[in-house]
Amino acid sequence: MTMTKANVVGGAVLLVFTLSLGVAFTSQRGLVGREYTTVDVAFDDIGPALRAGNDVRVAGVRVGQVRDITGKDGKSVLTLQLDGDRALYRDATAFVDARSALGQKLVQLDPGTPEAGRLPTGTVIVPGPAGNATDLDALLDVLDQPTRAAMASTLRTAGRGTAAHAQDLGDLLGSSPDLLEDGSAVSRALSAPQAELDTLLQTARTLSGRFDGRERQLAELVTELDVTLGALAVDDGAPIEQTLQRTPETLDRARSALSSLEQPLENVRVSVLELREGGAAVGRSTPDIRATLREAVAPLGGVPSVADQAAPALRDLTTLVSDVRPLAPKVRRAVTLAATPLDVLAPYSPEVSLWFEYAADALSDGDKNGHWLRLNILANSESISGSGPFGTLLPDPITSRNAYPAPGEAQQQTTSGTGR
Repeated sequence: MTMTKANVVGGAVLLVFTLSLGVAFTSQRGLVGREYTTVDVAFDDIGPALRAGNDVRVAGVRVGQVRDITGKDGKSVLTLQLDGDRALYRDATAFVDARSALGQKLVQLDPGTPEAGRLPTGTVIVPGPAGNATDLDALLDVLDQPTRAAMASTLRTAGRGTAAHAQDLGDLLGSSPDLLEDGSAVSRALSAPQAELDTLLQTARTLSGRFDGRERQLAELVTELDVTLGALAVDDGAPIEQTLQRTPETLDRARSALSSLEQPLENVRVSVLELREGGAAVGRSTPDIRATLREAVAPLGGVPSVADQAAPALRDLTTLVSDVRPLAPKVRRAVTLAATPLDVLAPYSPEVSLWFEYAADALSDGDKNGHWLRLNILANSESISGSGPFGTLLPDPITSRNAYPAPGEAQQQTTSGTGR
């Protein structure tokens, strides 16, 4: 009896296991008793990465799987098994899309629109706008063997380098949020109108254009730069390290020297501003100066002959000055003694000038006998009174003449007689 129960239990377990295996092997074609919708899609080429069992999606949502792949008339015909009863229309399309970067594929299905009408049974859907799938390995087949080998070597080297700097890569990813914030600030600054990014790009384009045709000179410059950097790296960079250590002190001294130059430079600026007007005046007078120099050629050419003619006169003048030199002290004494009477006569200078005018008038006309001056005595009260003691004691009551007029009064005095 015990053996019978054990046989029953073992048989049941074996039956369940067998059923499970059957379901596992047949599940890719659908579960027994479940409703499905099937449709065929024809592609020119689907690549080796698309196989039976791959997903079928509508708008990115999985709705079924690829049930079978067959060849017909040089095309790959895919039988799509869709879950449930799904409506497909005449304008339905499908295309092969990549599921991941590892090369997995899936089929994207567009059921179409109800306005186009239901898709007849047995109709094969044509590829959509995305066309047929092209695998990455097929794309790389256009490259020759050396190029593919070099690319593979590059990828392997990059992979090893990335693996060796995993910690650095982790630090970079950890700092990415701050870097992105800084990048956002930089992008905002570049997009601001004040940045004039378009002007900067145009200037950079112009600058890069200046290098066109100068590749050889640039190569030589890079070579010379390598020599310069090699010289800086001598003794493990000790000289440049010492220079950098002394740089702050040198910069402080340079700042102090530049500060001390501010006042002299300001004075120079003021001087230049003051000289600007003079320079402008010289510029305006340049035509006159040029004309003067041009016209002065002929007179200057005659200077030597004039100098030769003036030489004897200058020698005689030198002798005359030497002869007159002893007379100079006496002339100076005479002028000193004449200062007092000249001071007295200075206010009467108009009367003195008038006297000479009268004398010149008197001597200007002569008669037929050759007489140029005639003196007549006019008798009047002044002839008797005069200016002597009698005139002083007995002034003429009918005359208003002052014998000693003040400066300017002689011309205003009137007498009963006339004469000069």
